[in-house]
This record gives sequence, C-alpha cells and structure tokens, in this order.
Amino acid sequence: AAAAAVIASGVALAIYVPRKVASLTPKTDDDESILFFDGVCNLCHAFVTFALQHDTKARVKFGAIQSNGDLMRKLGAGAFAEGGDQFLRTVVLVQNGQIYVRSDAALRVIAMFNAPYKYLAVLHVLPVGIRDTGYKFVAKWRYRIFGATHDLRDPPAEHKARFIGC
Repeated sequence: AAAAAVIASGVALAIYVPRKVASLTPKTDDDESILFFDGVCNLCHAFVTFALQHDTKARVKFGAIQSNGDLMRKLGAGAFAEGGDQFLRTVVLVQNGQIYVRSDAALRVIAMFNAPYKYLAVLHVLPVGIRDTGYKFVAKWRYRIFGATHDLRDPPAEHKARFIGC
C-alpha cells in the first residue's frame, strides 16, 4: 500500500509540475515579456546572465530600471521607476500588459527557461507572503553580499538585441 501511494504521488507530481510551470508562461512565444532589473546589482546581473543562457527561445527582453523609467511609466510600472516609491526594491516583469514584481516576476521568468531549470518555478505554489519575505530579505542585503558596480553594464554583444534602452 505504501509503495502504491509513493507511485501515485510521483505520478501526480509528474502531471502537476509541468502544468503549474506552463500556467506561469505566456500563451505564445510571441507574447512580450520585459524584465526590468537593477542595472548595477551584481546578483541581478547574474540572474539576467543565467536567463540569457537558459531562455534559448529568447522570450524575455531585459532593461535596467535606471535607464528605462519612461518606458516603465508608459507600461504602468511607474511606481518601480526612478522617482517612484518602489524604485530599486524589486525586479519588475511586464508580461502581456500585466505587472509582476518580486518572487512572482522571478518565478515567471524562470518558468520560461529550458528544462530542467524551468521546473524551479513550481515554487510559485508557496504562499506569496513566504516567497516575498525571502525575496525582500535578499533584496535588502544584495549589495552587501553580492556587491554592485558604479555604472550600468553594457549587455553582451551576442545578446544586445534582447536589451531595451541600450
């Protein structure tokens, strides 16, 4: 009986995880997803670099928050642009006109990665309060732990087309 329960649980997970991950991605590869990130944050830069390597369908475009304030305001994310009350407190994903921040933004980007990394997006099942508490803790200490640069970085030449505002 225990073996049957383990097998049933494994089958349920094998069905659930891909469906949950698919629910976080745009319906088509042509749907626009723009991730705005802190352009001087080393941790943010590492996440963007990882995304460039593991989103081989190139579904996500990127832009530094510091150089895309006008576009962010136009897209409805002005609170997160320079001068907004949430400036540099979170990554911001604009996906099909919807605004996602903190763990929602990060996990939606991860869901667009190639396997096996995209399956990490199943963490979206955790309550948003728990996910965002962890996100806010890391965000608060990111410069001290991971460091920061003095200037915005130039995008890698081979990926320049995926960056806006450069």
